[in-house]
Parts: sequence; C-alpha cells; structure tokens
Amino acid sequence: DQIIAFTSQVPHVLACAYVMSPRCREHQGFSAGSYRDVSRVALINDELWSRLFLDNREALLREIDTLIGNLEKIRDAVAGQEEGELRGLLQAAARIKQEEG
Repeated sequence: DQIIAFTSQVPHVLACAYVMSPRCREHQGFSAGSYRDVSRVALINDELWSRLFLDNREALLREIDTLIGNLEKIRDAVAGQEEGELRGLLQAAARIKQEEG
C-alpha cells in the first residue's frame, strides 16, 4: 500500500494540486518540459482515482505528510534566504534520484 501511494497516488495528488494554482491559466508561452512532466497526470479519472485514494487512505496520507514536510523544508530555506541549506536539500534530492533512479 505504501509503495503504491508513493509511486502512483502521490504523483497524481501533486499534479492535481499543481494545476490548481491560478498561474496554470497564465502559463502559455512560458512553460516547457518541466510543466508538462509535472502536470501530465492531472488529466485524471476522478471517479476511479478518488476511490483508489480513499481505499489506500492511510498510506496516502503518510506520503502526503512526507511531501508536505519536504516542501516546508524547501520553503523555509527559500524564505530565510538560506542558500547553503537550500543547496543541501537540492543536492540531497539529486543524489537520491541519481542513486535510486
């Protein structure tokens, strides 16, 4: 359940939350691959995915909480203009991605 929440459900949650930004309606002409990659799975079957989310509620909530915690770390580093901290977080993410794929 936890792996499904991490590998499948959280990306859908993230994509949906991302495109709900008011900036989504303003991005034409400014976006390229990054926007496309992050938003692709927001084209979602709401009936199917709401059931999948609710059926795996506990695992999904744990993964969402982890994601929120990581976002807060990055947000706090940006807000505090803590370049060293921010670079450390970005380096850690890049290292994990490189090691784990």
